[in-house]
Amino acid sequence: MSDYKEIIIDHYKNPRNMGELAGADKIIDEANSSCGDLIKIYVKMVDGKIKDMKWQGIGCAISTAGASMLSEKVTGMDKGDLNKFGEAGVVEMLGGEINAGRMKCATLAYRGLLKVFN
Repeated sequence: MSDYKEIIIDHYKNPRNMGELAGADKIIDEANSSCGDLIKIYVKMVDGKIKDMKWQGIGCAISTAGASMLSEKVTGMDKGDLNKFGEAGVVEMLGGEINAGRMKCATLAYRGLLKVFN
């Protein structure tokens, strides 16, 4: 794991906003079938925007760090903001370099969050 950036290791070891969110408006399950990572996302919405996000999951350092970092970043975002942030925003947030084989891990929480607006 030494090739991961410090921020990824920090979020993996100390994930932010992990746990259930009482009174969540939406609960989304997302899985990465290629490696077995699983995430459950809890979101509270106000006026079409994400007011709060918590999550629970089992996964690798990249998917855990991605969910943790995203949970801090998405407060106040609406569907347009989230779409604009995109997978490129996730990669940048994680330090700018994710190899193709880890992209599904990195974007697991992001793909789940997109479903909040469906």
